[in-house]
Amino acid sequence: MDSELSFSPSEGRTPEGLSPGSVLRDRRERVCDKEAQVVEGSRARQTGRPMAADADVLAICVNWNGKEVLGPALRALFASTHRPLGVVAVDNASSDDSLQSVPAEAEIVRMEQNRGYGAAINRIWQEVQSGTRSRPRYYLLLNNDVVVDPEMISRLVGYAAGKEPAIYGPKILQWHHRDRLDMAWGCLRWHHVLADFEGKEARDGPAWNEVREVEVLQGSALLLDTAVVDSVGFFDEQFFMYHEEVDFLYRAGLKGCRSYYCPFAKAFHWGAHSTRKTPLQKTFWTRRNAVYFMR
Repeated sequence: MDSELSFSPSEGRTPEGLSPGSVLRDRRERVCDKEAQVVEGSRARQTGRPMAADADVLAICVNWNGKEVLGPALRALFASTHRPLGVVAVDNASSDDSLQSVPAEAEIVRMEQNRGYGAAINRIWQEVQSGTRSRPRYYLLLNNDVVVDPEMISRLVGYAAGKEPAIYGPKILQWHHRDRLDMAWGCLRWHHVLADFEGKEARDGPAWNEVREVEVLQGSALLLDTAVVDSVGFFDEQFFMYHEEVDFLYRAGLKGCRSYYCPFAKAFHWGAHSTRKTPLQKTFWTRRNAVYFMR
């Protein structure tokens, strides 16, 4: 495999009168207008939350009915070698008892209703930008079914030190088959389900051990410089679930922010926990959001 990923818009078939390049150019022209609307709408919400303890990394774990997985995910964060570390669990109006598994050291933020992954992240980002929560150097965005290796955060932060603001993704392995990748990195594919990923369920090995600058990272675990949010804006809440990170990474790329696959740091993913019992939801949102992205 090449050491660099390249976007190949000529691959695949296109609708008559359109090319993948023209679709993405049209998307690029509209994204600036939408950014202003998304950021302004998120800032308008008042949360009233107290400031979090000072930390150079703030881990934000979004939960919805994650009774089986949330506790292990949060305990792994507190077992991390990196300090200082802030941990907040944002609960999207769960109907199970998942919050009972939250360690006492973690902060809980309860959403009044489930408005999706992006809205949960945006709530914390809005608090930071409004000054009601202290500003970290980095955000760690984490699904509730991801368990981080104890060294993951320290290694990503060490790699990011001294670089321009960017986004970093660890090597993500399957929880139940730790010699296999969940998926590695991706690139935009207009004719696919928005992003085409390399390394899906591939056996781990040297082919996946090279740091790469990529278009798309696996969204279940991301470390990003806080300055990236300042530049790019908030998540687009219209995605609700799936592909919101693809949209964010795309907008970040337009702003000149780079994304890196960092295999020297590891995390383990249970996989699609929120939609395992309702697979049709995953199908609906992935297809719907691919169309929404291209609007």
